[in-house]
Amino acid sequence: MPASPSTPSAPSWAKQEHALLDRAAHSQNFHVRIEEATTGLVVPRSYRGHTRFAEAQARFAANSQPVHVRLSGGGLVPQAAGVVNLHLAYPVCTHEPLAVAEHHYQLLCQLLGLALQSVGIRATAQAVNGSFCDGRFNLAVNGQKIAGTAQYWRRNPQHNATQPAYTVLSHAVLLVSADTTALTTAANAFEDALNSGRRYRADKITNAARLCGNPPQLCTTLIEALTDATTHYQPKFCHLA
Repeated sequence: MPASPSTPSAPSWAKQEHALLDRAAHSQNFHVRIEEATTGLVVPRSYRGHTRFAEAQARFAANSQPVHVRLSGGGLVPQAAGVVNLHLAYPVCTHEPLAVAEHHYQLLCQLLGLALQSVGIRATAQAVNGSFCDGRFNLAVNGQKIAGTAQYWRRNPQHNATQPAYTVLSHAVLLVSADTTALTTAANAFEDALNSGRRYRADKITNAARLCGNPPQLCTTLIEALTDATTHYQPKFCHLA
């Protein structure tokens, strides 16, 4: 599947995620979006609970750093050229998403790992304390985060014996060639604007360019590798309850 040309505009991030979920639910099929990001920040809906959120969002948008709100949980994720976003949406035949969510995370990590192996990078799933949007299903190299993952499960209201009960949005962010110090600085600046008390460390993240010698067209290469890996893993996702 070809990459989308740009990151969704600020009002449409969650709307586009819902549209992807709708297509997957209606077609009962697997849908993919892969894109290189543009400058901004993406936060979970829980961030809207901060009393300073609206003010901070407006101020950052006025400074050409739009703050998008996504459907899944987790934490703040800075966006920039050299960051690649992967979105998968597909139906799941289960009535207990919590019982199977970990298996879907593991598959997503395997998919990302396969793409990274194509440029000689071997990454493992692990938490990286001090990185932005930390979680057990990061991918890391030598203790530094190179990718993060998240999920959002939506119940299908029309499910029955033949219609899957849920549609899942399974997505990832891959740090390809973006400046990791600048990403961390942007993340910390927004947390400061919220007075959240959260701080992230630039030495806790890395990027693919740093690990594989920064070959030309690395984003294009990894988007193509992600597309191939997604095609390879699609049957595994669709047949995993």
